[in-house]
Amino acid sequence: MELMNVARRNMPSVLRKRSYDGLSQGNWMTEVTHELSTRCPTVTQVLSALLGCNLAFPGKYLPPICLIYSIIMFLRCKELSRIQQINTILLTEGRATTNVS
Repeated sequence: MELMNVARRNMPSVLRKRSYDGLSQGNWMTEVTHELSTRCPTVTQVLSALLGCNLAFPGKYLPPICLIYSIIMFLRCKELSRIQQINTILLTEGRATTNVS
C-alpha cells in the first residue's frame, strides 16, 4: 500500500522531478532517502535489512538504496523516472558504450 501512495499524483514523489532543475540538483539522494524513510517505512526496513545498513547513517549504501527504490517505483509508474534519467545523462556524457572488456 505504501508504494501505491507514492505513485499517486495528489502527493507527488520526488522521483517525478524530471525537469532540468530536478535533474541537476546535487541533493537528489537526500531527497529520495527522506521520502523513502517517511512515506515507505516498511520498504525502508526491508532494504536496510537486505543491505545490512541503517538508513539514518547510510554511508556507502546511499546510492544503492536510492537506485533500488527508484527501480521499484519506475516499474510501478513510468512517470517516476528521475534517477533513470540522471543515469542516462551520466552514461551519455561519459560516452559509455555497450562494449565490455
